[in-house]
Amino acid sequence: MLLSFIMALGAWVSVGNVQAQPSFFSNVEGQFLPVQQAFPFSYHQDGDRLYLNFEITEGYYLYQHRFGLTPEHLVAKLHPLPEGIEHNDEFFGDSIIYRDYVTLTVDLATVATGDVLNVRYQGCADAGLCYAPEIVQVFLSAAEGGEAGGYQLQDFSATTEAPQTGVFSLLQPDRLWLTAGIFLLLGLGLAFTPCVFPMYPIISGIIINQQRGGQKLSVGRGFMLSFVYVQGMAITYTLLGILVALAGMQYQAYLQHPALLGTLAALFILFALAMFGVIQVDLPSGLKQKLTEISSRQKGGAYPGVFAMGALSGMIASPCTTAPLSGALLFIAQSGDVMVGGFVLYALSIGMGLPLILIGMSGGKLLPKSGQWMNTVKILFGILMLAVALFLVERLLHYTVAGWLWILFFIGSALLLLRELWKQLGTAGRAVSAVILISLAATGVKWQLPYVDGSFAERKLEFIHVESLNDVLAEVAQASEDNQWVMLDLYADWCVACLELERYTFADPDVQARLENFRVLQADVTAINATNTELLSTYQVLGLPTVLFFDRHGTELTEWRVTGFLNAERFEAHLEAIMNRE
Repeated sequence: MLLSFIMALGAWVSVGNVQAQPSFFSNVEGQFLPVQQAFPFSYHQDGDRLYLNFEITEGYYLYQHRFGLTPEHLVAKLHPLPEGIEHNDEFFGDSIIYRDYVTLTVDLATVATGDVLNVRYQGCADAGLCYAPEIVQVFLSAAEGGEAGGYQLQDFSATTEAPQTGVFSLLQPDRLWLTAGIFLLLGLGLAFTPCVFPMYPIISGIIINQQRGGQKLSVGRGFMLSFVYVQGMAITYTLLGILVALAGMQYQAYLQHPALLGTLAALFILFALAMFGVIQVDLPSGLKQKLTEISSRQKGGAYPGVFAMGALSGMIASPCTTAPLSGALLFIAQSGDVMVGGFVLYALSIGMGLPLILIGMSGGKLLPKSGQWMNTVKILFGILMLAVALFLVERLLHYTVAGWLWILFFIGSALLLLRELWKQLGTAGRAVSAVILISLAATGVKWQLPYVDGSFAERKLEFIHVESLNDVLAEVAQASEDNQWVMLDLYADWCVACLELERYTFADPDVQARLENFRVLQADVTAINATNTELLSTYQVLGLPTVLFFDRHGTELTEWRVTGFLNAERFEAHLEAIMNRE
């Protein structure tokens, strides 16, 4: 009955999700030029005067009010901007824009050779695309006595995105099948992460449900049930991944909204209580009878419900910001090739579902046989569902509260399992079970102790908190003057991996020792507002956590970004590699 309830809920969520898709994809236009080709930029410096030149491709335009120069102490005077063209569009309303060509003239303050001026601009295409704000860097030279400090010309017209490493470099349409195979293997690796964690008890529950009444489940039937379930998960996961890339990180934030997380957690607690036998979750008899009649008329039997359950699982599990998923999303966002990006996301999802298909094909052979053991399996599944509920809401709680809840979970789970096993095992089995369960509970408690005894607060990394793009640019400029590297951590309250970085990586003494050579910044982008959107779109951030690094000249090291969780050992090695590259 519990499964019927979940399936009905999954069908409702799945239908609502499918109906919502066209509104997101209806705004997808044809191919647009990369921003550097749409607005080729060059500059030259003549003594204490700087000229910033933009050639504007036909069909594109730049906004007058979106120009910006930082840090401001390098600028003595910005000459009046050239007269522009009055324009009205959906993005900024009535504005002044430039077409074809525009030059900005800047009088510099006293500068030293190597100073970096950040030039911000933003433009749109007549066809309807508005680019994110873009920043280019101008490297200045010292001018003595008002004489020319040297003529300098830098042309950005052929500039491309920074070289990509890791999984992003694999995403090439000319080797699509190789790419799909690699992402299939990456998905198999993700199958053993918290992203897929809730799905194992669900697919096992489907198998158990199919075997009630002593009926044996054939390999073919088990394969089809699990395959349909994985298809529901994979298709939903793929569509949501594409939406995240096309609609931006706001969609991810909506999926992680406290109200939604709280609702999902409450459902998992409800299901756990049902597994423990505390309550009985059932559909109204009339609705249950109607669903049974509909199911009996379908050739596939439970297939539609299983597909809906898979779709709901995909909703819960996505979008996880890990290295392979981030690579695929970045490819979709930058190339606009939704077909290729979507195909590799689908391959990634299928890889995540392979162990689930294996469980289904086993026909229950990988599960305990019917009997008293099934009560233990139900309790174990209930404990897993409680863990998922706590996993969903811990990001909304203070780390001390979350720590106490995890401690209660570990102790309670051990006692619950021990009580059940005590009924079924002899003296030797009881002793072994007690040792194992008490050891596991003690390990879990020890893991959480720093968050409840105050020692974690003493180890927390001290950040310089920044609130806007201008704050970031100012801090990066100051770090450049102080000959420091910069680490910028982009954080949100709803981001689980952000909390993991804070608790397990940034609090590590060895990591903190490496960061002594860095200016350590953190931006809280929990709120969806114009300031945070500008920061995220400027650096093309698709998901959290994202950690950016800047060298001692103020240039972002895009190929050294960290997306997703890294443990302390790997993060320390990453920092060392950044420092050794110069």
